[in-house]
Amino acid sequence: MEAEAMIPVAISNYALQKIRAEMSVPYEQIGLLIGELTNGQLMVTDAINGTSSASRSLSVLSPEILAEVADDIINNRISGRIVGWYHSHLGSGVFMSPIDIETHAKLQQFSNHVIALIVDTSVNQFGIFTYDPQLGGLTQLPEEYISII
Repeated sequence: MEAEAMIPVAISNYALQKIRAEMSVPYEQIGLLIGELTNGQLMVTDAINGTSSASRSLSVLSPEILAEVADDIINNRISGRIVGWYHSHLGSGVFMSPIDIETHAKLQQFSNHVIALIVDTSVNQFGIFTYDPQLGGLTQLPEEYISII
């Protein structure tokens, strides 16, 4: 079976606005990205805060929030599915830390198309990381694969 290529990602302005609103606090944030895989493109339509505990250098995705979101999807209270997660770094750059890689691996067990959106709030930059089957690991998605809708 041939490995799938990286797929383009479209992020709604609505989801980005929700993420930006959460980033005004002086500690790291984490949450889930909601959307669909359609026509060979990953569409991110919403973002849900998932922080259960946080500091300036660490945030933890709450298992309770993950379970609640999954239940809301199953019971049609949320339209779409979990397509990824987001996380902020406070002035340390846009990269995947070892803890970020571990978090991503937990969500990736459900789909290879799960993305990580990492935001550095101090420089107002973000990057999207995805599994690259040709590398057998995570890689930052090139800008030409990302659109804001």
